[in-house]
Amino acid sequence: MRTQIPLWSAIPFLGVVLSVAVFPTFFPGFWRRYNILILATFAIPVLFLSAAIDPTWVTRAFTDYVSFVCLMGALFSIGGGLYVSGTAKANPITNLGYLALGAVFANLLGTLGASMILVRPLLRSNRGRKHEAHVFIFFIFVVANAGILTPVSNPPLLMGYLMGVPFFWSLKLFPVWLFLITSLLGIFVAVDSYFYLNDPDFRGPLKAESKQKLHITGRWNLALIPVLLFGLLIPQLIPNHLEIWREAFQISLLVAVTYVSRLLTPKLISSLNEFSWEPLKEVAVIFAGIFATMIPALKLLEANELSLGLTTTSAFFWISGIVSSLLDNAPAYAAFFAAAKGLGRDATMISLSNGQTISEPLLFALTGGTVFFGALTYIGNVPNLLIKSIVEESGVKMPSFFSYLIWSIGFLLPVLFLTGIIFFEH
Repeated sequence: MRTQIPLWSAIPFLGVVLSVAVFPTFFPGFWRRYNILILATFAIPVLFLSAAIDPTWVTRAFTDYVSFVCLMGALFSIGGGLYVSGTAKANPITNLGYLALGAVFANLLGTLGASMILVRPLLRSNRGRKHEAHVFIFFIFVVANAGILTPVSNPPLLMGYLMGVPFFWSLKLFPVWLFLITSLLGIFVAVDSYFYLNDPDFRGPLKAESKQKLHITGRWNLALIPVLLFGLLIPQLIPNHLEIWREAFQISLLVAVTYVSRLLTPKLISSLNEFSWEPLKEVAVIFAGIFATMIPALKLLEANELSLGLTTTSAFFWISGIVSSLLDNAPAYAAFFAAAKGLGRDATMISLSNGQTISEPLLFALTGGTVFFGALTYIGNVPNLLIKSIVEESGVKMPSFFSYLIWSIGFLLPVLFLTGIIFFEH
């Protein structure tokens, strides 16, 4: 297999992830106009090469891509159909409640869905503060990135599920998630209290708004979540010899959930949430390039994993995390997952649904690294830049790319350091 895959075939994959990392941040206008052309330039030659070597590689990648986009669409639609009205008066305790609720929602609705539901109520609540950017920096840390307990919570978890990781396996990460979330929330309360006590002019939202109790409209969307989860569980319920039919049924069910959510969501709620398919379209375009170009790159990693020198959980946690923060967490997960599959041959191996095996400690480490480090930069995860854009449109000045790094290195990185020592130093 090694001789069949030329080394140059990994270059387009690197080109895609670097394009996603650089262009939206530094050349947003150019990216919006030419993103499809840029990604297609990298993807098309790789698709022809992969099809020439083994056509099943392309069909498998295409099926996984469609499942991925359909799930993202269903979560995006459900989140866009929920509207949180009312405005609680901002203080460290109510802000803590928003972030804690978001941390839970992220595991049920995905980090993108939870972020879209809660970011605007949080903006309304903190309107008028002299210092409020820190609230949304920690919102990115906690709500937009820390979902790790279900396959719907974060793109890396979904990638893992599509690659054969058992549906409920990620629940084993609950102690890690709890430690990281409680640590970040504790730091947030201290930081928010400091700014709150040194902002004597802050009176919170307008009195008329502050009398309105928090209320969630469109709650019937939540009833679609069990249907969505059932759709994800289908591969484990239908025999392997019916693979085509089970995948067709899964995709159809996810599309149906999206359609029902949009059909029954009143236009007023969509308008209040400023719902638009544009963010999902951009995500779909980006991941089309990723899924297409990562085929030979992953095969090369699987064939050469021993030469990488990544044999410890600590190395996987830190290196996968750093790569995730620089290049986006989903492709980073896919790359290190491929490398980990050939490492470790002992009692810690777990079986994947596709018949392959992987070292559970290495899977544990690369999952934690790619998910949690996604908050280290704006480009580490899909919701980060989206939240920044929404917050800035409301009039709040968010830190620049490098100023944000100061915040993440100062507050998030120490927590990640402790997390690595406690849970991944093996």
